[in-house]
Amino acid sequence: MAAPPQLRALLVAVNALLRKRRYHAALAVLKGFRNGAVYGAKIRAPHALVMTFLFRNGRSTCTCCHVSCLPW
Repeated sequence: MAAPPQLRALLVAVNALLRKRRYHAALAVLKGFRNGAVYGAKIRAPHALVMTFLFRNGRSTCTCCHVSCLPW
């Protein structure tokens, strides 16, 4: 199944824009923000959720993540 001509023209235009050296710095910044958001969603948010459930009652005063410091 071939792409419609409008979509093909759009892809050609976007690829031409992305190849221009002039926009390299701006695209690198966008890529950094995107990578940070993906990292936050995949790693930081689940970790924060687990830590909330582990330490929600506040019994532990330790700030490290060692097994010997867990509250049970």
